Amino acid sequence: MKKKIFIIFSVFAALILLIGLVYVFLPKTAANTAGREANPAFTKLVSFRGVLADVLNGIQGEVEKIEEAVSSPFPGDQKKPAETSPAPSTENNFTFAILGDTQYFKPNNPQGNFQKAMAQIAKLNPSLIAAEGDLVGSCDGDSKCANNYSNWKNIVGSFMPKTYAVQGNHDRTGDDKTDGVWRSSFNFPTNGPSGFSEQVYSLDFGNSHFVFLDSDKPKEHLVNGEQRAWLEKDLSANKKENIFVFFHEPAYPVSSKINESLDVEAAERNALWQILKKYNVTAVFNGHEHVVSRRKIDGIYQFVFGDTDSFNHELPKPGVAEYSNQGQGRFGLVKVSGKEITVETHGPDGALLNTFTFSK
Repeated sequence: MKKKIFIIFSVFAALILLIGLVYVFLPKTAANTAGREANPAFTKLVSFRGVLADVLNGIQGEVEKIEEAVSSPFPGDQKKPAETSPAPSTENNFTFAILGDTQYFKPNNPQGNFQKAMAQIAKLNPSLIAAEGDLVGSCDGDSKCANNYSNWKNIVGSFMPKTYAVQGNHDRTGDDKTDGVWRSSFNFPTNGPSGFSEQVYSLDFGNSHFVFLDSDKPKEHLVNGEQRAWLEKDLSANKKENIFVFFHEPAYPVSSKINESLDVEAAERNALWQILKKYNVTAVFNGHEHVVSRRKIDGIYQFVFGDTDSFNHELPKPGVAEYSNQGQGRFGLVKVSGKEITVETHGPDGALLNTFTFSK
């Protein structure tokens, strides 16, 4: 490569010297406008200039090729790869994001963990977003709660039409008084069981079926019998190859929420899990525990994302979870490719902290 560059620039220098000699020995009359066309030396000079221009263009082309082939040693000079938009979703290939507990968010803080996570999610442009409950710190069914939900939606922004959420215990501090505020604040499907409109529902997207349950109505730590009866009917009619189920409190907590989740009602929890197993559910997603964790129970993966904007819980003891991570601003990205599922954990700056792929 160095030899090639030396030869090119040697030829260039020789041509410059030659044109200088021609100018020196050219008869003075060649400079007169009237005698230009009649002067043979001038005609030769014009031809020579054309050849020289062609040569210089060729040299420039070679230099550009060399610049492409040889990387600059200075980082600031490197050519950045062109930014590309995410591939459009198809029936069998799409992504959805997971937001964990966001109850500590501040609406006017652009550097908040919820805001940072949403900024990164926006760059990834998922087809759907699922929020795992505890959207706000408390909800007693009043105007303050409605205002908090309004602020929450403002942060999600243009992604709200494709965002779906479940209630957490912090979203139901006012018990049934919160139902009206929830329904007036959001616009979720109404195909759930009686009394659970927009709190329990399902939908299809691509090759997948999405089910959203309420682990805190009519009381905490329970997906009750009415929901389970509806769930079995819903899943029995499903024709999609993947099934994703969402509810706030994990069935099998791994850390600080042990004995404060669905495990409080073990018999009821087991009845729910048997339905999920019967219909070969692909994965379950929860919040409540303020960590990220992955755990496989009886053939079903349980993923917890509970720390988008909350506070840190302790990490699980060794051997309890296959994977765990602690820290705020976390969110998940789930990539669906047919029946192959990849679950990614991202930090508030978008950094990929963990990736896990499995198939059902």
